[in-house]
Amino acid sequence: MRPHTSESLLVLRGLGVQTRSQGPGYLFSSRLLPFGPAGGSGGGGGGGGGGGGGGGRRFIPVDKVRDVLINEAFLGFEVRYYLVIVVEGEEELVVVFPRLLPGRRTVEAVWRGVRGCLYEPEPGRRVDGKG
Repeated sequence: MRPHTSESLLVLRGLGVQTRSQGPGYLFSSRLLPFGPAGGSGGGGGGGGGGGGGGGRRFIPVDKVRDVLINEAFLGFEVRYYLVIVVEGEEELVVVFPRLLPGRRTVEAVWRGVRGCLYEPEPGRRVDGKG
C-alpha cells in the first residue's frame, strides 16, 4: 500500500484556526525550506519528523492570530509559494500545508478564504469601525 499525505486547515470564525498534517511529504526537506514539517515550533501540538511520516495537529485561538500571509521560497530554480500564520508571542511562523506545498493559485484561494472568515466585519458594523 502506498503512503499518502493529508493536510487540512479548519477556520472557525470567532474561535481560531486548526492545522493538520500527516503522512510523508516528498517535496519537503528541512534543508531546503526555512520551516519544519510541523509548521513552526511554538507549542500546542506539532508534527513529526522531516518528511518521513508522522504528523500533527495544532489549534491557534483567534486572539493569537496576528496575520495570515503568503511567502515564497526557492527550491533549486523553482519558486514555491506557501501560506503562513503569524502567531502572537512566537518567533517562528506556522506553515500551512508544509508537506504538499500547493501551487500559487491554490495558496491564494485559501488565503482569501481564511482572511475573509477571520477578518470579516461584524454584522451591522461598518468597515471603518464607526456605527
